[in-house]
Amino acid sequence: MKKQWKNHNVNLQQLAETIQSHYTKRNVKTRSITLKNRIQIRTIITAGLRAQTAIMDIKIRGKPNNFTIETKATEYEDEAVKLGLSTTIFGGGNLILGNIKAREELEKLENEFWATIEETIAALTKPKE
Repeated sequence: MKKQWKNHNVNLQQLAETIQSHYTKRNVKTRSITLKNRIQIRTIITAGLRAQTAIMDIKIRGKPNNFTIETKATEYEDEAVKLGLSTTIFGGGNLILGNIKAREELEKLENEFWATIEETIAALTKPKE
């Protein structure tokens, strides 16, 4: 999902730090990289016995008065999960369950992100000078 904000005066680095802090408080691992016109935050969710991984990338691009935020969710399935339900005979049920849990957590994080981002941006918007 992608959304644009215009006519806000938001310190984008501070916005990224606020987003990252929000996830860190929820015990979600995050990584951040800052490039010339982009800040990328990666949230890393692990679940299940074999720690299936789901990732949500958050990209902030633009300038304080005209910027976009884009999210992209990615799931990394265990190879055994890709084989299907036949793996349940050999204990694959735990793998499938872990993958489902990682997917649910990812969806929850993404929905929560978009539900709270407007408040976050409003709190960080500075009056024009």
